[in-house]
Amino acid sequence: MNVKAPQDAPLEEQRDALLARIHASRDAYRQQMHAVEASAHAPATHAVMHDTQTHPFPRSQTMRWLLGHPLLIAGGVAAVLAIGPRRAVNGVARVGPLVSGAAGLLTMTLQDPVKMRAATRGIATLANMVRARR
Repeated sequence: MNVKAPQDAPLEEQRDALLARIHASRDAYRQQMHAVEASAHAPATHAVMHDTQTHPFPRSQTMRWLLGHPLLIAGGVAAVLAIGPRRAVNGVARVGPLVSGAAGLLTMTLQDPVKMRAATRGIATLANMVRARR
């Protein structure tokens, strides 16, 4: 893999040396990948999922149940999609004035440097409070 051509060598020799390095690194990568694949065969996810000692994810029994029943999840998603569009439009209509108000407040804050500094201090204070509660 340490095939190098001198800098003053013709371009063809440099190209050949570069190609040799590329092929050598590809061969080394393939050997590593085959060693990993051949070393141990991983068990299936559903076989390990119920044993919390060897595979702690997901910890929640609810999530384990949901992962074990994908057809029920698909049915629930289909039901939400069948019911959802009308409610989604109504929700956007209710949230629209809040978004425009927030955009106006943000515009006013960004136009005044004093307000920007005050907002920055307020956000930093909130972040410190959240960190302190952890």
